[in-house]
Amino acid sequence: VPDNTYDVILAGPSHMQFAVEPAQLFGEQGIASCNISTTAQSIPTTYHLVKEMISRHDPELVVVDLFCLFYPEKLVAPERLHQAIDFMPLSSSKIEIVQDLVEENHREFYIPFIFYHDRWKELGREDYMMYRYANETYQFLDGLKVFDTPFTPVPEDQTAEIPEIPLRYLEKIVSLCRETDTQLLLTVIPYRADQENNNTSPIYQQQLYNSVAELAREWDVPYFNALHALDEMDFDFTTDMVEYSHVNASGSRKISEFYGNYLREHFDIPDRADDPDYAHWYDDYNQYLNELHARIG
Repeated sequence: VPDNTYDVILAGPSHMQFAVEPAQLFGEQGIASCNISTTAQSIPTTYHLVKEMISRHDPELVVVDLFCLFYPEKLVAPERLHQAIDFMPLSSSKIEIVQDLVEENHREFYIPFIFYHDRWKELGREDYMMYRYANETYQFLDGLKVFDTPFTPVPEDQTAEIPEIPLRYLEKIVSLCRETDTQLLLTVIPYRADQENNNTSPIYQQQLYNSVAELAREWDVPYFNALHALDEMDFDFTTDMVEYSHVNASGSRKISEFYGNYLREHFDIPDRADDPDYAHWYDDYNQYLNELHARIG
């Protein structure tokens, strides 16, 4: 992808990865975005990936999902960093990421073949299933988990102390965006945050988000917790989830539509709908719609 292609960068863990689709943002709002989210992407990893994307694309806006705020370390697991950076060519940026986040076995991140060389024994059909288009990949999670009890939000005045490492790197993201004159939105993608998960209290996770809301006001940084806007986006926990943490295609469609409208209304972002350099994105959008309709009609 040529440099300076993307106006919006979507970053964070798999909540963002499976919820906000660049193809839909473009087709409905003319927003040229790239979703760089990966499974269990820690806040420190997000910082480094955002830094790389800002240096390459000079986007107008970065959107960061906060789910992994409760992970106290720099990495959730080494394999999660592989998912996030193995696509990057060896460069000073990649070396900086590895040296900052990895304590040992640096070589397998510089030369990923070392990590994967004997994986041929484990290959299955799913390893060959990928949909890749000009505005990066889109993925849907199939399935349905019905939550027939109302979602229980924690009162916004209940807070908790944010672990030191994710807080420090969240501050670095804020500083980076200020230094590069990049707009920033901190957000929470819908999930069943009142369910026990990841060996952490759901009350604690919501309290962390409330703490970020207070900090965002101090930092003068936009913050949007979609857990408090479920009715506005017509989000339904009886139809839109795969399990407690991830949305299905129906949920993704609703969230993408809502965030597209929200970003267009609240941020200064170019409209690429009639830009000839982005005309081929409509081909991707139509393929995306075919894939979406095959799942939800």
